[in-house]
Amino acid sequence: MFLVVMVIMTVLATGCVKETYNMNKLSKEFQVSPTWAISAVKGNVLFSDMVKENDTIVFDQNKLVTIIIKKDSIVDLKQSDFSKGTIVKTAVIDPGTFDVNIEDIFSHITGDFQVISPVLKLNYSNSFSDTVKINLNVNGKRGTKTVNLNLAPFKLLKPNVPVQQVINATYIIDKSNSNLPALISLPPDILNYSGSATLTSQTKSGADPTDLLSAGKMTGSLELEIPMELKINNLVYADTVKNFLKTDSASKDNMKPEDFQLLRVNLTANNGFPLGVSVQMILFDSESQTKIKTVDAATVLSPAPVDATGKANGSTESTTTIEFNKDFFSSVDKADKIIYKFTLNSTSNGIVRIYSDYRISFTASLVVKPVINLN
Repeated sequence: MFLVVMVIMTVLATGCVKETYNMNKLSKEFQVSPTWAISAVKGNVLFSDMVKENDTIVFDQNKLVTIIIKKDSIVDLKQSDFSKGTIVKTAVIDPGTFDVNIEDIFSHITGDFQVISPVLKLNYSNSFSDTVKINLNVNGKRGTKTVNLNLAPFKLLKPNVPVQQVINATYIIDKSNSNLPALISLPPDILNYSGSATLTSQTKSGADPTDLLSAGKMTGSLELEIPMELKINNLVYADTVKNFLKTDSASKDNMKPEDFQLLRVNLTANNGFPLGVSVQMILFDSESQTKIKTVDAATVLSPAPVDATGKANGSTESTTTIEFNKDFFSSVDKADKIIYKFTLNSTSNGIVRIYSDYRISFTASLVVKPVINLN
């Protein structure tokens, strides 16, 4: 949607005026208010044009978008890491952090969204022939908020010696055995992890208690998968740009608030995303940190319909307008910045899935009704 706004801004700055000359208001002072319509700009934005597939962003066979974040070598335990002397001994998993690198994105976003089905995988290689139990502590932090994973201790698969010396396997952590959805929905700036590993040796009668630990090694890495399956409620994206409407000294005589009765953007969108979008524009003075004037789009751009799985199964066309009235326009030069706010809601506040082939097609036109003094 930010691309939509950028196109509208281009229209405002460089659009070609089409003169309709509807001379529908002729006052006693011979003031004429024709309507001028700037030619419509068309756009067709595919989600995969905005978000490219790479090592972090993948599209599955159905084109569902998934974020994948990896952290190698969180566990590297050897026989010497376990104390000897009794049947059960514990080794420490050193504390560490897992930077998910999303703080820049979420510095612009407020509101409520829930990630439905994230998966955290512990991929490991284990050559211990005795039972190893892992106690993995993970929490996510964002600002002053912390959410714990709340994962119960679990046992690793062990090799079938002597036929099998090493086993490579994956332990799945998801909503069935942890608090992972709430943790990822925080969303965290970083994940902190620590823990322990307990090894229980299989004792034989007459065995030396100082030599009960079998030789072996265990290494592990984390892989976080976040399918874009979401529930969104009043998720607000805000971005601040330079005030392009502000007039410089050379153009002040050519562009005055009193010269306009109406300046309006008409936006028609054919929305293939299962998200309704409302738009707000705010004049902002960064020195005093003051919001001077706000203008809202007249209506919400309607979401696409979805099927029972949360996937959009069509598109919805709707139209909205952003009207810069004289009061708003008279305050333009008091602001050095413009804040754009987009509020998104999933269809009927239900679960939606984001696929790479979603698109939004739109046309944007500027309608201007100046006051022309014929005296």
